[in-house]
Amino acid sequence: MPADGPSETWSEGGRTEIGVVGAGVMGAEIALIAAQSGFRVTIRDIDAPALDRGLAHAQAVGRRQVAKGRVTSDDLTAALARITPATADEALAGCAIVIEAVTESMEVKRPLFERLDAALPPTALIASNTSGLSITELAAPTERPERVLGLHFFNPPTVMRLVEVVRGERTSSETADAGIALARAMGKTPVIVAECPGFLVNRVLVRAMVAAYRHAKGRAADPGAVDAAVVESGPAPMGPFALGDLIGLDTLASIAGDLVSAYGERFSDGGVLAPHVAAGRLGRKSGGGFLGAGSTPGPVNDPARQAARAYYSEAVDEARRCLAEGVAAPDDIDVALRLGAGWREGPLTWAGAL
Repeated sequence: MPADGPSETWSEGGRTEIGVVGAGVMGAEIALIAAQSGFRVTIRDIDAPALDRGLAHAQAVGRRQVAKGRVTSDDLTAALARITPATADEALAGCAIVIEAVTESMEVKRPLFERLDAALPPTALIASNTSGLSITELAAPTERPERVLGLHFFNPPTVMRLVEVVRGERTSSETADAGIALARAMGKTPVIVAECPGFLVNRVLVRAMVAAYRHAKGRAADPGAVDAAVVESGPAPMGPFALGDLIGLDTLASIAGDLVSAYGERFSDGGVLAPHVAAGRLGRKSGGGFLGAGSTPGPVNDPARQAARAYYSEAVDEARRCLAEGVAAPDDIDVALRLGAGWREGPLTWAGAL
C-alpha cells in the first residue's frame, strides 16, 4: 500500500483494527476469524439485539471448535474479548479496513458504502463480502474507489478456506495486494478475480447446476440418480440437486436469474426452480426441495449419466470462458473450485487429464 495506507499491519496481530458491518452468520464468523487471527474487531449492526444474535453465533461456533480440539478454551475467550460490538458508523473510525457483510442487495449496500466513506479515515479500505454484485458500482458513491475491493468469504467462513479477492474497475493493485495479505493473515487462501457477474466460483458452479437441471427435466432423470452420477463420474463431492437444496432454491433461483440477465440463456434452469420456490419447497431450510428427507435415489441410468455429462461439460466451458476473459489465472480457477466447491481437481486440470 502507499505510505499513507495500511501496509505491513496485517501481520502485526492485535495492533490493527478490522471493522465488520453486519452481524449475521457471515459477518459474525468473519469477525470471529479475524479475532482468532489476533486482530481487534469492531462489529457493527443496527441495534443491540442484532449484535447479541451475532455474538451468540460466534460464541457457539467457537465452542464447537473447542469441542473438536481445534482451539483451546483460553484462546477462544481471548479472541472473543477482542470483538467490540457497536451500533454507530463512528465506532469504525479507527479501522484500517471495514468488511461489509449485509444483505445481498445493491439498494442496501450502496448507501452503506457512502456512509462508511464519510465515517472512515481516507487511508482505510472498504471491502464487500458480496458473492457477485459489482464492486465498481459499490465504490461509485465513495471518494476512494481505488481503495474499495471485494473479499468474498465462502459459507461458512470459519470452515471454508477460499476468499475471492475481487478488483473493481478502479481498485488499485496496492489495495488488491492488501486484500490478499489480509486473507492470508486470517488463514485463508486468496484468489484474485476480476470483476464480473457471479465472479468465478458461483459462475462456474451455477452454470453446471442449471445444465444438469435442464437435461434431467428433458430426460425425466431422477434427481438422486443424477447426483450419484455426478459424484461417480467426476471431481464434485455433491450433485447439483443436493447442492441446490443446501444453498436454498430461492437463493439459487435469484443467482441464476441474475446470471441469465448478464450472460444469456446458458444460465437458464429451464423452468425447474420456479415451481419449487412457488410451493415453498426451498431445500433443507424448509424441510424439502428437490430431495425429500430420507428419499432414495433411483438407479444411475443413461438419462442420469447424460445429465452428469452436461454438468461437467458446461462447468469446463464456463471455466474456459473465465480464463479467456481474464477473470482469473488457470491455476487460480482450479484452486477456487477445489476450495470453494470442494472439487478434488479443478475443472481445467480435470478436463486436461481427460
